[in-house]
Amino acid sequence: MDDARVADFLSSLPEEKRKLAEIIRRTVLQADKKVEETVKWGNLTFVKNGKNIAFVYTYDKGPYINFGFLKATSLKDPKGLFQGTGKGMRHVKIYSEKDIDKKQFTAWVKEAVQLEVDR
Repeated sequence: MDDARVADFLSSLPEEKRKLAEIIRRTVLQADKKVEETVKWGNLTFVKNGKNIAFVYTYDKGPYINFGFLKATSLKDPKGLFQGTGKGMRHVKIYSEKDIDKKQFTAWVKEAVQLEVDR
């Protein structure tokens, strides 16, 4: 969808964060083949049919990246992985590859698509 901007976002990340973002990116894109990626608000953002599904963001000083959902409070979180206090938005802090729960992340992407797009 927005290949150059996505590539710029990823290349701007330090190597360790870039590796983590790439794993999350592959997980999201495999969860739903029609999800596209772009950069919004300076963050890697996953969309379907123009609706925001999920995003990856980080802070320069933080040793982690965040994987989040705008309507996370409507998603099932059986392992209590989500953090945050926003009205609907929540995220998971990812410090290393062991923090990437591909099965749970895939379930959230599918659930978020149902909430946003396929209703």
